[in-house]
Amino acid sequence: MSLNGQNGEKIGLSFRGSNEQIAEAGDKRVLARQVDMPLGHQGSFHSHTWYQLMYASEGVLNVDVSDQAMVVPPQRAVWLPPGCVHRTFAPSGAKFRSLYFRPDQVEGVGHVCKVVNITNLIRELILAIVARCDVDSEWQQPDYNLLTVLLEQLSAQPQTALSLLMPKDARLGEMVETLQLSPDNDLSMQQWANRLGMSSRTLTRIFLSETGLGFREWRQRLRLLYSLTLLEQGRPVTQVALDVGYSSPSAFAHAFQQYFACSPREYFMK
Repeated sequence: MSLNGQNGEKIGLSFRGSNEQIAEAGDKRVLARQVDMPLGHQGSFHSHTWYQLMYASEGVLNVDVSDQAMVVPPQRAVWLPPGCVHRTFAPSGAKFRSLYFRPDQVEGVGHVCKVVNITNLIRELILAIVARCDVDSEWQQPDYNLLTVLLEQLSAQPQTALSLLMPKDARLGEMVETLQLSPDNDLSMQQWANRLGMSSRTLTRIFLSETGLGFREWRQRLRLLYSLTLLEQGRPVTQVALDVGYSSPSAFAHAFQQYFACSPREYFMK
């Protein structure tokens, strides 16, 4: 899901990097970072010593984490434990709203990287805490109550299927890069095996062992996740269907409905 773009940030709450903020946090329990990411924003790989809740109130984030590619629309967020190396892309720009939590303040949300569901309540809590962090005054008990409720709500949310394991075998590098850049590529498993100089049985085995999915299912999930970025940009469903490799809008809509439990037109209305 990685898209090439230009580095750049327009930072709202702070012109300092998040790790610099963390280093200077003192006795603060939570920090916020608000960034209006421009079209094509591309970050570099990095990690933090605190937990991070990565959220975009507008726009779709593409997040690379180790062997996973994640697509994060405004209805979702990424929970990142300390030390989790990641990078972020905003192909169509995004209103990035991120919270960082001191490790000893977090219980119940978990120590694994995951995409979590964002309810209306969680969204409002995130935005309220981000705004509160911009006020230079001592936190009072009601402020900490907001933080407690947010973490409790996050711990109750199930992990969502908006991530895709990426094959790490170096022999598949060309294949994975091609499919990420051109999800409409329609080469068959046998054609890819021939192109990569291996048997289709070997290629099938690698895919299953490294992603847990067969090639066709993996490619379909890649296409569906990629389609979210195009739909969020306001492109017509018919055009999106063709851009991600479906033969017709109805075939795309059927696959989308099966995976996301709603139609392409309904997704960003939820």
